[in-house]
Amino acid sequence: MRAAVALALAGTLVTACGAGGGDSKTLTWSMWADGGEEHQVWRALAERVSREDPQIAIKLETSSFNDYFAKLGTRFGSGDAPCIVSMQSLRTAGYTQGMLPLDELIAKNDFDVTDFDKSIMEGLSADGKQYALPYDFGPVILTYNKGIFRNAGVPEPKPGWTLAEFESAARKLTGDRKYGFVAAPQDLWMFPMVLTKTGAQPTDEAGRLRLTTPAMTSGVQWYADLAGRKKVAPRVPGSDPAFFAERMFLSGDVAMSASGPWALLNLKNQAGFQVGLTTIPAGPDGSRTYSAGSGFGISKSCPDPELAFKAITLMTAKKQLEWLGGVGRAYPSRESAQHAWYEGARLAGAREVLEAANATSIPLRTTKHWEQVNHLLNQYGAQLFNGASSAKQVLAQVQRQAGQG
Repeated sequence: MRAAVALALAGTLVTACGAGGGDSKTLTWSMWADGGEEHQVWRALAERVSREDPQIAIKLETSSFNDYFAKLGTRFGSGDAPCIVSMQSLRTAGYTQGMLPLDELIAKNDFDVTDFDKSIMEGLSADGKQYALPYDFGPVILTYNKGIFRNAGVPEPKPGWTLAEFESAARKLTGDRKYGFVAAPQDLWMFPMVLTKTGAQPTDEAGRLRLTTPAMTSGVQWYADLAGRKKVAPRVPGSDPAFFAERMFLSGDVAMSASGPWALLNLKNQAGFQVGLTTIPAGPDGSRTYSAGSGFGISKSCPDPELAFKAITLMTAKKQLEWLGGVGRAYPSRESAQHAWYEGARLAGAREVLEAANATSIPLRTTKHWEQVNHLLNQYGAQLFNGASSAKQVLAQVQRQAGQG
């Protein structure tokens, strides 16, 4: 897979060489990228767009996901943000002060958005306004290490499996310095498991933070106890827990981890084992999960929003999303382009898993202060997941310090 992706990227960059010259106008685009291969993918996308329209040249700036949003907030505050800004659905509400609503540009250009998945369009909107055009989305699912299951003699999980089956498998897969699951205080990994267990959601319909309800407290305690009490998940480090789950899964030391289809490129290229996919296990009301995704918007400080809008429509065009899906970087937001992800993934049962997950997924609703909420969850999560604090204590502290409790 790594060689195939490299060839695809190399071919794109070579054929696009020299695009954007002449009378082209340069637009700066800010994007997160964890690793050189991800940077190559986004650079290749910029080159493909310039080849599509030689009047557009895109200057790509990347930083790690951990740093991206803090830097973006600072640049919004100083008024020198890049023209094109990448945005994640979970964080949209907290960055609208620096972004241009796209509704007038969509209407003025008669741009058809009906091919985009409705849930991610909703996720990239706030207060009834659209702030970004999506390039990917997807439901949170579970990835698993086929080798660990095989060696332990545990049947691979199928869509529709239950929480009781999940916990039973996690116990059987734990041992000999291996763990059945990896739990972490990350919003996108923790809250789907809580949702399927108790039905609790972190915000109410009005967008207010609700971390201290009995259902949320009991759900988070159950999830944290997988590590702290039941020992079927490893201890969470006291520092830098943000990407702990991904690191542990890729190390080959845990059998199962929450993830999303957008992570396929890294999983297939970095994992030294066969990766399987399955749905979040079903709780009392069936398998429930959240969807999330990302897209491209325009900063208020952009001097040429019309050109930037043209650029992001080309970046999210069907042919570009088919390409992103084919190399495994995006589960395309356009329904007409999703076939490319399945064709490129070549994972047995992937369509069945994602279609089942999509059927029950809902957007993860967040607050304007979600960046702070997630930071606090990471800050105090180790205490909870290692048994030093209770979910009631930690969630009350997060709610209070986020200024909403």
